[in-house]
Amino acid sequence: MELWLFIIIGAVAIIAAAMMLISENAIYSALFLILNFACIAFFFLMLNAAFVAMVQIAVYAGAIMVLFLFVIMLLGAERVLPEAQPRFRWLTPAAIILALVFLAVSTLAIIKGEIDLTRPKLEEPMVRAVHAVDGVPAVDVYLDGEQVARDVAFGEASSFESWATGRYDAQIFPAGADPEADDPLAEYPVNLVPGVTLSLAAIGNAQEPELVAVTEDLSQVDDKDALRVVAINALHGRTAIDVVDDTDSGSRRALVENVPYGKASDVIEIEEDTYDIGVYPAGSSRTRLMGIEDEDLEAGTAVLWIFTEQRQDDNSYTSTIVNLETDARPPFGSPAHVGQLLFSRYVLPFELVSLLLLVAMIGAIVLTHERLAPRRRFERRLANVPAGLEQSLPGETGD
Repeated sequence: MELWLFIIIGAVAIIAAAMMLISENAIYSALFLILNFACIAFFFLMLNAAFVAMVQIAVYAGAIMVLFLFVIMLLGAERVLPEAQPRFRWLTPAAIILALVFLAVSTLAIIKGEIDLTRPKLEEPMVRAVHAVDGVPAVDVYLDGEQVARDVAFGEASSFESWATGRYDAQIFPAGADPEADDPLAEYPVNLVPGVTLSLAAIGNAQEPELVAVTEDLSQVDDKDALRVVAINALHGRTAIDVVDDTDSGSRRALVENVPYGKASDVIEIEEDTYDIGVYPAGSSRTRLMGIEDEDLEAGTAVLWIFTEQRQDDNSYTSTIVNLETDARPPFGSPAHVGQLLFSRYVLPFELVSLLLLVAMIGAIVLTHERLAPRRRFERRLANVPAGLEQSLPGETGD
């Protein structure tokens, strides 16, 4: 069904484009172009890109074509003389030749590119480094000797970087260390697969550092009022912990349970709200180890919590929570997704198309202006006043 629908709408779009080119009336050409835009919008709907389809209708078939029709009717381009000869006779054969060349090049590119429209392209793995090692000011992180992040301070994270798929040995070094000459603080084997988002969290202390690979989910959140949370247990006591919602003391609920030391919890979804987060030993709700008060959690984000401790000068420990929040990817075809693509990957083609539309409008005005029918000039003449009107009407008396 979808294939036949695509063939029918595609045929209508091609016929409309051809009629736009060969029509002698500029108004008819503009109407055929509007029909072509409507077919393109239908194709966007078939790709589940409803926002782009509405933009196609509102902007191109609406605003831009209204402007074109206004210019055409203002200049009277619809009243082209039938006997008028084209100003540039070479335009028709040149346009046909260029269209055939473009069709051949596009066909060759599609065939050689081996485009498979039935499978979406998998996204490359994303990797970042998080520093939570007590006693180390900053760290560098490497994958098989290639640097992922440098000089990451305690409690901070590097930005996500695209990485090739495969198996790697992740290593952390003190900032500025030579990975070929110095020994790493810790290392951990990781497997990067398409679409995975990995956070390499360095935890522990300078004497016993560890590296934890945490898989985060930055995909679209189905519930518009929900967010995702992952917790890592990095407490020196090496006891398993529960992360509890203490917002309502009368009805506490555990967000994640029994997270052992050096491990990450499963990804959970919670509602957007202001929370009081408490950390307790696994199975106990009496001894609160640490917590986060009045934490505003926003929908559509992915939150990573690392519960750890820092050693003080008097050999005591103070509770520290590394709280990292990342925006989830916008849904396909949404305004945010389209905006990100237009102003990042496709900003140059977007500007070129805008310039092409401007040149096309100016060219249409120039090419049609010389082919307009000559306007008639009307001279104003005053009618001669009849001699009888100069006499007084009956019943009127003169002075």
